[in-house]
Amino acid sequence: MPENKLTQCLYISWSLLGTLTSITSTAVAQTGNEVTPDVFTAEDATLPSTSHTLTKHEPTSHTWSETSVLAGSIKPETRLSSETIESEHTLTSFPEPDILATIEPLPHTEAKASSLDPTANPEPETQTPLTAENLPIRVSPRVGANFSTGPGVGYSSSFGGIEGFLPLWQTPGSNLTFLEGRLLLSTEDANVGGNIIMGHRIYDANANRVLGGYIAYEYRSTEDSSFNQIGAGFESLGEFWDVRGNAYVPVGDTRQQASETTSNLGLSVSDPFFQGNFLAVSRNQQQQINRRYEAAMAGVDIEAGVKVASLGQTGDLRGYAGLYYYDAPDSDGVVGWRTRLEARPTDMLRLGLSLSNDDRFGTNVVLSIGANFPGTRPRGLDKQEQVLARLAESPQRNFTIVVDEQVESELLATQETVLIMNPDTGEPWRFRHTNLGIGMGDGTFENPTGTVAQALSVAQPNDIVYVQPGTNPGIAAFAIPDGVQVLSTGPVQQINTEELSLIQLPLSGAGVLPEVTGTVTMGNDTTLSGFALNGIPGAGITGRDISTIIIRENAIANAAAEGIALNNVTGQITLIDNTIRNSGGEGFNLSNNLGQVELRLVGTTITDNGSSAPDGDGVNLELRNNASGTFDLINNTIVNNRSSGGLADGLDIKLFDNTSGIFNLADNTISNNQLNGLSIDLEATALGTINLTNNAIAENQMGGVALLVSQEASGTFNLIGNTISNNQFKGVGLTLNDQTLGSVNLTDNTITENLDDGVFVQLSDQAQWEVNLSNNSIVINETYGVFVNANDGAILRFLSDSNLITNNVFTGVSLTSNQAAGILAVIQSNTLTEGGFSDLEAFTFAPDATICLQPSNNKIGFLLLDDSFGGSIQVEEGTLPSNTISTNDVTFWSGTTVASGTCKAP
Repeated sequence: MPENKLTQCLYISWSLLGTLTSITSTAVAQTGNEVTPDVFTAEDATLPSTSHTLTKHEPTSHTWSETSVLAGSIKPETRLSSETIESEHTLTSFPEPDILATIEPLPHTEAKASSLDPTANPEPETQTPLTAENLPIRVSPRVGANFSTGPGVGYSSSFGGIEGFLPLWQTPGSNLTFLEGRLLLSTEDANVGGNIIMGHRIYDANANRVLGGYIAYEYRSTEDSSFNQIGAGFESLGEFWDVRGNAYVPVGDTRQQASETTSNLGLSVSDPFFQGNFLAVSRNQQQQINRRYEAAMAGVDIEAGVKVASLGQTGDLRGYAGLYYYDAPDSDGVVGWRTRLEARPTDMLRLGLSLSNDDRFGTNVVLSIGANFPGTRPRGLDKQEQVLARLAESPQRNFTIVVDEQVESELLATQETVLIMNPDTGEPWRFRHTNLGIGMGDGTFENPTGTVAQALSVAQPNDIVYVQPGTNPGIAAFAIPDGVQVLSTGPVQQINTEELSLIQLPLSGAGVLPEVTGTVTMGNDTTLSGFALNGIPGAGITGRDISTIIIRENAIANAAAEGIALNNVTGQITLIDNTIRNSGGEGFNLSNNLGQVELRLVGTTITDNGSSAPDGDGVNLELRNNASGTFDLINNTIVNNRSSGGLADGLDIKLFDNTSGIFNLADNTISNNQLNGLSIDLEATALGTINLTNNAIAENQMGGVALLVSQEASGTFNLIGNTISNNQFKGVGLTLNDQTLGSVNLTDNTITENLDDGVFVQLSDQAQWEVNLSNNSIVINETYGVFVNANDGAILRFLSDSNLITNNVFTGVSLTSNQAAGILAVIQSNTLTEGGFSDLEAFTFAPDATICLQPSNNKIGFLLLDDSFGGSIQVEEGTLPSNTISTNDVTFWSGTTVASGTCKAP
């Protein structure tokens, strides 16, 4: 068989055509030899079976013996079947005398016979031959519409269309040349297709068959491609059986790429490595490229069918079975079978149902319907005329170009060395390498410098000076240029990248911190990480009038001045995981009088600092003039800081003048400092918000938390979930003076075993504050659990709700008002017991002093109310009975009551 696929299709078509031609010739020959007997009738007599002979091309004569029935009374009729329409026959009858004697004429025939001449010899009737040439059938133009469901062989969606049939030349009853066109539209994506067919048919009267052939041009568009095709076919149509064959040959660009997709199968990246002054990775990328092609398939099909039943006067139902073969470039040929039923209930309506199967397109069931006007089969046709009328039928073939979808896959693997990019600049990260005491090069990884100073001298903004300890001879003082990071290999060093997000630098995490013997001066947007600064003559690290610095994972010890000293540093300051110890001044000092700063002090240990300074706090944060900032201090340890002047707080926050700040302190340990654990000082018109959450503040030599607000400053202070214990003075001391405003909220704290008051609140000089205590445990403090004192026209709105205040040495809750001051106090749902003197007491000490008290639902061990020194204690009506009171002393109380709700804060 030929190797070319198109030649193979034509070869198969020619072989099938030869086979079908042989079958058709044999069938026609057998049909021509068939003779159908003529039929005659006798209207006026009943005859028994009589022998007769039928001879072609002889005149018909009738000879009768004498009898009572006249010869003319029997009129022979000849019915010509479609097989004998061109034959002439002579009927010769030989009636037996004894048979004729038995015939009895009917009454009305006897009357007629009496009027006839018994000697008359009637003339025989001669039939006019009925041939195909004088059949009155002429094919007319028509239009129609059709619809076929999908999917089917070579297409995926249903399609509909319009069609037209135009006779070009015809000899009625003999032959027809016609033109037929279709316009098709798919329902899925509205793609257009169509075909035009020129065919010729002849009618073989001897065989009573229609034989025909056609050529066709076809077009089909898909969503992505368009195809052209020529076709040819033959057909043999009869009354009872049909056979057809078709061939389809695409032309032009028969295989077109419809789409291409690329899938990333995986990206493998090597560990980062240094190359010259850059950081690089080897990247292996695997991709799969999928190309989808659409290919028009050449093919042939053949089918044979038989008439199954007649439908009405002109309709029929036919069944067909056949094979098809299709092939396309770059695909295997496909052989399939198809069976179908075709019903034509009327000459204007046709219905079809087909079932096909092959290995490429699978199993498909297709329903089709079509209608045309005018019809192709007039009523009243005899059998021969019904076959002749099939000259006007549409050729049966695959009306759409068969398209095969093909997918080609290609695997690509690429390997490349990629420089790691800085996402902030869009440029590769650049490194200046130093190997202390060993390197003698220009700063590449292969040839590092021997000193940090050499690397810094050539460093540009966004460079990283990367330092290996080498022999670790010590690094002299240095200043970091703007935009430069100085990192050592000691801690784990990570940088952000475009390609890999956060990655660890090679060689980092070695654990050895290169030693620095002089002060490090920070520049704008600089980083210092992984160094040991020891015995610095001045401050360990300094920065002045700069913006945005990072100091992390350094060990700063024995600096003569501050461990870290920053002045007027704005922007973001990040201090993470440093240790600062044994500094002569503050461990960390930030003092700004301009700009805005965002400080993150995280995971830093600040201990044993301040020994050479009169005020050597562990951490000192100070804002003046119009400076402002946000300060996050998280998970730090600030312990044992002591100054020569005896004024060292663990953490000292100062807001002066017109400054403002927000301070968030969480999870810190502040203990054993010389003065207060936390000291907060707001003065002038400063505005501060202090949030303390889950801190442990203990064993400080003065108070745990000391808050001073004065000179018209204002603020909000929230203490939540802290443990404040064993401090040598007050646990929480609040001194609120000088027309200041604000609120204090203590919630879920444990305040215990402090050597003075657990909570101390003092207002004076027309200050106006709200103080709310909720769900706290305030126990075993050496004087008062809660002591509240208002003086000099101050107004305090006080709430104590659901607190446990017990076992305090002197009194649980004490409220005192002096000198025109007023306290509105709501005391509810508390446990106030085991006080050494009393558990809830209220005193007024001046004629214009007032306390408005709403005690409800408390458990009170000992209640004491006394306004005998002047002023008035007012108790809301009906509230005292709601409490459980073990002992009360109201001897010196005026007994003044007020309406319910009077004492609530507005």
